[in-house]
Amino acid sequence: MNLAKLYTLIIGGLFLFAVGFTLAKELVAVGISIEAGHKAMHVLLGVWAAVIVFKKQDAQYRVFALTNGILWGAVAVIGWTLPDFLGLMAFNRVDTILHTIVASTGLIAGWKK
Repeated sequence: MNLAKLYTLIIGGLFLFAVGFTLAKELVAVGISIEAGHKAMHVLLGVWAAVIVFKKQDAQYRVFALTNGILWGAVAVIGWTLPDFLGLMAFNRVDTILHTIVASTGLIAGWKK
């Protein structure tokens, strides 16, 4: 199994199920918010990963990994340079570290062929 496929399986599953659970809690507790939108983006990417895996779209594993690397890398850069930007959880220290891990592993997995 190549790194991009492994990345898609793990990160896609976490986005879909773990972040999906926190999104549901957020929507019940707070309702629609910017933070819920951030979590919804993760869940949508998890759905994309599920489609890639179940349809066996091998060419898309690298695209998924690189897309996540770039997208969450940008979010991580904002988190490191503007901590707690707009008071959003997405930019707190823990989330910034998680975004950095997701981004860096995505770029590494997508870069390797």
